[in-house]
Amino acid sequence: MGVIAGYLTVGVALGAALISGVAPARADETPFGSIYTTETESEGEAEVEQWVTWARSKPDERFDEVVGRTEIEYGVTNRLQLALYANYFRTKIVPHGPGAPDGPVETPRFNGFSAEAIYRLLDPDTDDFGIATYLEPAVGPGERALEGKLLLQKNFLDDRLVFAANVNLEYVWAHDAAAGIWDHETNLELYLGVSYRFAPGWFGGAELLNENAYAGHIGFDAAHPETNAFYLGPALHYAAKSWWATLAVYEQLPWAGNPAHTAAISDGLLTASERLRVRLRLGIEL
Repeated sequence: MGVIAGYLTVGVALGAALISGVAPARADETPFGSIYTTETESEGEAEVEQWVTWARSKPDERFDEVVGRTEIEYGVTNRLQLALYANYFRTKIVPHGPGAPDGPVETPRFNGFSAEAIYRLLDPDTDDFGIATYLEPAVGPGERALEGKLLLQKNFLDDRLVFAANVNLEYVWAHDAAAGIWDHETNLELYLGVSYRFAPGWFGGAELLNENAYAGHIGFDAAHPETNAFYLGPALHYAAKSWWATLAVYEQLPWAGNPAHTAAISDGLLTASERLRVRLRLGIEL
């Protein structure tokens, strides 16, 4: 966890140095890097949001992947938010030994488009807690996906302390060109986070991510679990009047599981998954 502690120390120090004046919190911002809160854009408001995620470090290879997402959000009503975004990434892999989990790769790739609909059922500001539903269809070269999320949020201390949780279920259809068939895969994730406003406009917190992969579609196929991995890390957030930014760092925890007995685990870590992720989210009001 040394890497996480270092990023947190630098982030907090930078945040304290840059604080200048009062920046009120925006209703639609999120203090987390991966977790969605139940806040949505107000009716008629629009925002551009940019995601950049850097994933690195696998055993016996140099692994670097940068994943980008450019999103436009629009508040249809005060409860319903729609969005459309483009997905793209660049991967570079240089194996260092026979135990490397991947072959050599250096590829930029456009990964398709996604749409998103979030509907807030309960508001954490006016109700006891917040609940929202999320639906995301995605289309890309050789892949189709449909993801649903249940978003939960509870605020304390006049909204200075935020607890949030997401339950994510994603069905993936991946085209196997050699066999001429579409493979069925499922991702099931549980995300938990807490964040505290320690200064005007500034939040600091942590996120715990549990990611599970299944062969087949849960509830439709004879799906069976293949792997699971855990990530933990800090998130630093700043909001100004017309923009906000969140920086999060995640390190894989030595708690990985291998129910199918087909994936490699080293020192409790899933070798096919990166050891470290760094994510930046930037939102700009239109």
